[in-house]
Amino acid sequence: MSRNLLVAACLWAVAIACLDSPAALAAGTDWPYWRGPQMNGVSTEKNLPAEWDPDGGDGSNLLWKREDLGTRSTPIVMNGKLYVLCRDLPESNKEGEKVVCVDAATGETIWENRWNVFLSDVPDTRVAWSAVVGDPETGNVFALGVCGQFQCMDGETGETIWSHSMSEEYGLLTTYGGRTNFPIIHETNVIISGVIIGWGEYAKPQHRFIAFDKRNGQPTWFEGTRPLPHDTTYSAPVLTVFDGEAALVFGSGDGGVHAFQPRTGKSIWTYNVSKRGINTTPLIVGDRVYCGHSEENLDDTKMGALFCLDGTKEGDITESGEVWRIKEVFAGKSSPLHIDGRIYAFDDRAKLWIVDAETGEKIYSKSLGTMMRASPLYADGKIYAAEANGRWYTMTPTEDGVEFVHRMRLNGEEINGSPIASHGRIYLPTSAALYCIGKDGIEPEADPLPEPEAETARSEDMTPALVQVVPAESLIAPGTRQRFNVRLYNAKGQWLKNVDAAEVEFAIDGPGEIEDSGAYVIQRDHSEQAAVTVTAKVGDLSGTARMRVVPSLPWEYDFDNGRVPVTWVGARYRHVVIDFDLFNELNAEDPQAAQLYLYLRSSFVNSGAPALTYDDSTPALKWTDLLRFLDLDGGEVKPKTVDEAKEKLGGSLQKLQDAGVLSNVEWLTWERETPEGEKVNEPQLKLTSGNRGVTGNGVMVKITTIPKGTRSQGWMGRPEFHDYTIQADVMGASKDGKLPDIGLIAQRYTIDLMGASQQVQIRTWPPQLRMAQSTPFEWQADTWYTLKLQAAMGDGKAVLRGKVWKKGDPEPEEWLVTAEDPSPNEIGSPGLFGNAKDAEIFYDNLSVTTN
Repeated sequence: MSRNLLVAACLWAVAIACLDSPAALAAGTDWPYWRGPQMNGVSTEKNLPAEWDPDGGDGSNLLWKREDLGTRSTPIVMNGKLYVLCRDLPESNKEGEKVVCVDAATGETIWENRWNVFLSDVPDTRVAWSAVVGDPETGNVFALGVCGQFQCMDGETGETIWSHSMSEEYGLLTTYGGRTNFPIIHETNVIISGVIIGWGEYAKPQHRFIAFDKRNGQPTWFEGTRPLPHDTTYSAPVLTVFDGEAALVFGSGDGGVHAFQPRTGKSIWTYNVSKRGINTTPLIVGDRVYCGHSEENLDDTKMGALFCLDGTKEGDITESGEVWRIKEVFAGKSSPLHIDGRIYAFDDRAKLWIVDAETGEKIYSKSLGTMMRASPLYADGKIYAAEANGRWYTMTPTEDGVEFVHRMRLNGEEINGSPIASHGRIYLPTSAALYCIGKDGIEPEADPLPEPEAETARSEDMTPALVQVVPAESLIAPGTRQRFNVRLYNAKGQWLKNVDAAEVEFAIDGPGEIEDSGAYVIQRDHSEQAAVTVTAKVGDLSGTARMRVVPSLPWEYDFDNGRVPVTWVGARYRHVVIDFDLFNELNAEDPQAAQLYLYLRSSFVNSGAPALTYDDSTPALKWTDLLRFLDLDGGEVKPKTVDEAKEKLGGSLQKLQDAGVLSNVEWLTWERETPEGEKVNEPQLKLTSGNRGVTGNGVMVKITTIPKGTRSQGWMGRPEFHDYTIQADVMGASKDGKLPDIGLIAQRYTIDLMGASQQVQIRTWPPQLRMAQSTPFEWQADTWYTLKLQAAMGDGKAVLRGKVWKKGDPEPEEWLVTAEDPSPNEIGSPGLFGNAKDAEIFYDNLSVTTN
């Protein structure tokens, strides 16, 4: 199909590609996205049962049950096959994650595609949080694992066509909470998101979406919301058309609901509502967006809300786009339904709310349990809802509320995934089983899907408004030839044409060169990691793409240049380089001045600002945070006036001025009003950075004050590296008698010098410890040690060897700890692990060498 036909029909390809004939309609509908072909939890299926018995038997309506496919994920159905994410080999030393493909009618396994969970804090019980998405055009399926493994698989065979390690390549955050986002397909793009802590200008945490060409895995665009989001989230995106413009609508970790153009990633509008992330998947009905959250609202202290937005607005629609909002409805997980002009929403406490879709007026409410995570299904005139603790309800809408047709409880089974309907069957995932429910012997039947809203014809606006350079993000080795393609889009994000290289003015910032053909080349003997920006100018418009050039091993870093390498993913924002000679001098004369140096060095580097102000006039409480770092924030020690503050800090600040770290120190006040109405002057400190850089021994430091990153990982290289050794000199500070954890990463394994437990551990999956080995090792604060980890493959397993010794002492001949992995990570980028929650971590003289 030519691109000029890929408009509204292709926006809804997942809905209509399976419905090419009346015969297909009669046989039912596929369910290629977890919220269905209309992305709203509504099915057009008929002849679905109202009741069922999970124990089976005559008249039970239970067609099949697979206890080995218990999962928290929602399955999909496409081309007669059901696809679902689930745990693999639970509670074993080979446990991982997998996509399983079964015959949708019989439940018989067709294929499995499994992978390891690595370098993730997610517990095993939260594996398989996302859901598979199917592409009817190609028959391929896509899945994001909890550790950031993103794969395109052949839907017939399960063979991996292409994959990306989202954490190692882009800095996707994977946490103990396990919240994992859902991929979605639009035309030739498959789009995925997460909180990204990347490199360069993307080094600060941000909820970002990456669109990949579904055919080859090349990134086509990479855009985000506000920096420093509070949460990772699992709000799934939905596709729609507003006022003729295609839109991707989603809840974000920054507490907002956003709309992006799905072909370009350009922001259409933003609605900020919550102080925490949005986990509810939006519901689109015409030009209205319905969504909810269960955290504190931005405009007051009330918790939770169910709200309606006008999707035709643009820009910041926080005030202009809100149609109605009902506060103190904790609609934070389950996505709502729209039925005949009413919104049916289940809040986090499993209370059903029915409100008028137009006005938000409450019609009905009833508690159905204690906890709701799954989203309801509406099909064949019935609402199917599954509460987290195993309660099942079949309901029919009535004028006054709902009528309960069937209730029962699945004892001992937790329900996180949602029920779906396809080809005359209902599928329900629980923690204990995957159920297939239907009327035996009934021919599947479904009504036609409604016509989707159409985009404005592209021919109405052929004026270029945006230049897209593809691939948008690259990770290459020296000697690689990377070709770039340039595309033009109009203001509504519709593709206009691919631009011939002769019409493009290319430029680069960084080493290498860009040819007239649009191909980037860099010499094979280039030996340093480098960041490169490619700019493509077409007329008055321009677009950019980014590249990391990462040479092969060996590497050595001593940080004497004062910089964390710009190409390191997830590292630069969380770490800064200090002059360790200056730090030692300050520490000997005035330990408080040394601590201030750490704090201010990090603040100036990460803010990029030449001057900073510390006071408590904003919720950030920057003055209190500074005092807390210096142990001056409590009781009698906290300075309450400028004079007291000068007495506590003046001498230390003067030492930093004398050293050139600061060029100016200014004490002021700001006025605060007490609850009793009294005016009080509070201290305000204004500091201007000096020109003192790193002139002595440069040392990389991770300090306790980095927000959303004290326990974290960072990566330095290409994911295909294997069989190498990483080594560094490391030191941990001590605060309140506590030590940090300091680690290095090789081939997706971590060696961790653990402070509290005084041991050394090698592992790949911290909560599961499926292959981990530990040994006691006593170590002390403010003492340098050399830490070393070797990863090697052999006889179908990975062998990991680690050692640690006091810096300057001879290296021990024997390895201190050895671990073997029978389900090996065969490749992986070198990296860093550190938990600086309790005290600072210092790195120096880092090297990575082939074995």
